[in-house]
Amino acid sequence: MASNKKGHRRERELLDKMNAEGYVVHRIAGSGSKDSAICDLVAVKNGIVQFIEVKSRKKIFYTKSHEEQFEILRKAAKACGAKATLAVKIDYKDWQMLDLHKEIPTKII
Repeated sequence: MASNKKGHRRERELLDKMNAEGYVVHRIAGSGSKDSAICDLVAVKNGIVQFIEVKSRKKIFYTKSHEEQFEILRKAAKACGAKATLAVKIDYKDWQMLDLHKEIPTKII
């Protein structure tokens, strides 16, 4: 399966999961393909806004380019008063939601 199809499927999966949990979630069309799209999803619940980058992986490590992407997301979220979140779905495991304001991960367990 092409990685972008899997990525889009995972984005929609997380969107549906968060909607069921009471979030209002919007998927950003073209994320990952345009410089201006800094995240995959924007979610709001109880007045808290989250900019969410969704990653679906077989492996648990991130490259330097991912770290740079996460840093851009973190800075943009901070400038907007939003929470920068990395949502990771490793095959056959549950979703992990990581606060990028705390740290930028180099690997996920």
